[in-house]
Amino acid sequence: MSVNHHPSEAWLMDYALGNLPDAFETILTAHVGTCPSCRSDVALDERLGGEILARGNQTHAAPRPVDPDMLPEVDSFADDLPSRAVDVGANGGFDFFVRTYLKCSSDSLRWRRLGGGLQICRLTEEDNIKMWLLKARPGKVLPQHTHEGSELTLVLKGAYFCGEDLFKAGDIEDADETTYHQPMVTGNDECICLAATEGSLKFDSLVARLAQKFVGI
Repeated sequence: MSVNHHPSEAWLMDYALGNLPDAFETILTAHVGTCPSCRSDVALDERLGGEILARGNQTHAAPRPVDPDMLPEVDSFADDLPSRAVDVGANGGFDFFVRTYLKCSSDSLRWRRLGGGLQICRLTEEDNIKMWLLKARPGKVLPQHTHEGSELTLVLKGAYFCGEDLFKAGDIEDADETTYHQPMVTGNDECICLAATEGSLKFDSLVARLAQKFVGI
């Protein structure tokens, strides 16, 4: 699978150090399982984090550059990381993903139809961070919106455009309160995404804001 959109280095560092809420960690684990580039970055971050801890209280020690001799070992370690994650586009597709990451069956998901070929399934909410699934038919244009905080969206199936950017299976869209967008599903297949959001979405449309009260996103 070819991955073109990745989370920021800050997200990957927090993931490597285990500093993320469960919803964001779930999304990044799935992406890392798909993306060799991010897998290598996480491996390097974990190695560097271990070195920092090993140095303990040496607060006045000068920072050291990455040793080139360490990179083959990092790559080898990165090859072991897929045991933590499963390619979102392989091994049974969406059903397998649900069993692996959401710990349930796809038949148990409680989808809510919003009309116009759009469905939403709320999964978890903790400390104002929500995780939910979105399913949209081909050609569907989602309501224009921004966010109260951070949002990560992982494409599980199909593809969508945001402006000129195309997001497809395995890609992550990294958004926050500075992002103002309107995804549009492209291609002949439905699009399914897993999203984790901090706070609520902020819609322009009155109709979307009324529906938001019903689905709670």
